[in-house]
Amino acid sequence: MNSRLAPCAYLVAFLLIAIPLFDASMSVAPWALGSAQWRFGAVGLLSNALMIPAAGALIAVATAVTQDHVRAQRVFRVLCWMGCVLVAISIVIFALDALQTRVAIRPEMQLSYRVASATAAFKLILGAVAFAFFARACRRASEPVRAR
Repeated sequence: MNSRLAPCAYLVAFLLIAIPLFDASMSVAPWALGSAQWRFGAVGLLSNALMIPAAGALIAVATAVTQDHVRAQRVFRVLCWMGCVLVAISIVIFALDALQTRVAIRPEMQLSYRVASATAAFKLILGAVAFAFFARACRRASEPVRAR
């Protein structure tokens, strides 16, 4: 990659991360964190928007690694681990909220509910794994080369 493209790649990465997360968070407004049904729906909806920010993180990490931007790699490593932990916490909360809201689902909607829950959980798991891989890529790239 040409070094003149790095700022453009970082900008595109930022936009791919920020805009979908902002749009998804606005679509679940008004926030009702005390409601298990709202949390279940919100996390399910946010799971749909997770892959675009993951693509943005990939662009940012790939740019930092290919351009040997060591400081950027350190920042992205921390941000990716934070994203991984946040998504992992979301998985636990989503599972607990799914169990809690399951009783309110009509019997004829149970299959759709299970499919939607499993799909959202799978997307969240994939997101957590992706962010962990991105963080590891930054760690390996920023480590000094050891003599053998």
